[in-house]
Amino acid sequence: MQPLFSGCRGRTRAAFTLIELLVVIAIIAVLIGLLLPAVQKVREAAARAQCANNLKQLSLACHSYYDVQQSMPYGRKYDIWDTYTWTQLILPYIEQMAIYNDYWTLPRTGFDPNNSNDQQYPSPNGPIGDDARLRAARQAIIPPYLCPSDPGPRLNEEYTAPYGFERGNYRGCVGSGDMYGNATDTTNGPWGKGVFGVQPKQTMDPGKGPQTRGVRIADIPDGSSNTLLISEGVVATITTAWGGPMGETIYGNMGGALFSATLTPNSTSPDRPIGPCPKDQGDTLYKAPCLSLGGNAWWTPSALKAHAGARSYHNGGVNGAMADGSVHFFANTIDLLTWRALATRAGGEAISDIP
Repeated sequence: MQPLFSGCRGRTRAAFTLIELLVVIAIIAVLIGLLLPAVQKVREAAARAQCANNLKQLSLACHSYYDVQQSMPYGRKYDIWDTYTWTQLILPYIEQMAIYNDYWTLPRTGFDPNNSNDQQYPSPNGPIGDDARLRAARQAIIPPYLCPSDPGPRLNEEYTAPYGFERGNYRGCVGSGDMYGNATDTTNGPWGKGVFGVQPKQTMDPGKGPQTRGVRIADIPDGSSNTLLISEGVVATITTAWGGPMGETIYGNMGGALFSATLTPNSTSPDRPIGPCPKDQGDTLYKAPCLSLGGNAWWTPSALKAHAGARSYHNGGVNGAMADGSVHFFANTIDLLTWRALATRAGGEAISDIP
């Protein structure tokens, strides 16, 4: 008699051979290679769309400020280094009133024109100072100031109580040359001031120079739909030391909260800021071309001939908001004269190829 179940042996399958295993791995690698670029494109498209949405929000905030103050925000509160700028003024209009109050409510600081410019800090000039509320304001992460294509946020000089701050990606357009409307090379331009252009030696102090004020719509005869308002910038990545002005959106410095259309978007020609370039400070990750014009001097204008262009990590160009609030994508290949003409508010240039 045969033992029960003696003839019911299950079949076993031999393991993968080395060749079969290599074929499977190769197929998986090919599929990943095909899918990864598509995933990256989707992510970049989403980041670019979010960036455009940020610019829309910021440009509308400038118009909300206009409704109250009857002018656009100023580019520089005082014509000096590290002064307050438009990025503080619009905070109430992007639902950041608490941060605005941290800047504004300190004794001798903020936006009160009755506080005179002086060489101490905290002062009404800008947001530098060893105070818990100022630190909170400078180091606040404000999502509309950050482009998701840029691997930030970037906290700079975090170890210093008076100076630590968060960098940001959006810059107001001062025009086509330096922030005073001066030529920055030997070409014919066109040169001129933009919405965030600066009067030399402008001040909030009565009787001490031209009074700081923002631009009115009447000051934009080129038309708000033909005039750049805000675009993008890439930021320094170093956190353990000062990385220079690039991305210092809390300050009204060139390359900080301000940019110029001297160069086309993402130009291979260098930005020329006052103060050190990121590479000068040991930043090996910052790749945008940059050549410093020299050291900055606190309490001085520190802006003549300086320029920094619109830059981004998007493929092929930058997002930009116009003074009417519309947002466009500007290709790196845009004609230089057209790009400069878009930056001026009163140049009288004919512009026909806004995207």
